[in-house]
Amino acid sequence: MPKNIPEADFEILLKRIRVSLSDADSYTRRNQRLNSTLGTVTIAGSALTAFLTALTAAQGPTVIPGVLDWQVTCSIGAVLSFITTICSGVSQQMNISQRLVLGSQCVGRLRALELVATTQTRGAAEITDEYAEILRMYAETISK
Repeated sequence: MPKNIPEADFEILLKRIRVSLSDADSYTRRNQRLNSTLGTVTIAGSALTAFLTALTAAQGPTVIPGVLDWQVTCSIGAVLSFITTICSGVSQQMNISQRLVLGSQCVGRLRALELVATTQTRGAAEITDEYAEILRMYAETISK
């Protein structure tokens, strides 16, 4: 344990690190949920579109007599294709995969710093400097 460092400094620093860790973890979880949702919709929409078009090709103009003809089937396929394209585009435009990487990196660094601050294996100044660097590098991840 470093000498001549008031315990209160470590407690304040540790509290700030934990708040940032909570924010970064929430950010990462939100992006994971969004990524999963968009990915699932994209995959399901593509699969259903392929299924409907294959069914129409196999069955001919009347897919299900009295219920589903080729015009309705093609309309449903077009809507599904549209939704799939939008979800895929949103995922790419929002750069969700990069957000997940940054969020995970930030969480990992903050957890390591939390451990160092908890065990007080480094001085408060060194921990503060590293914390400030993390705040600069991952500002989007930590800000609410």
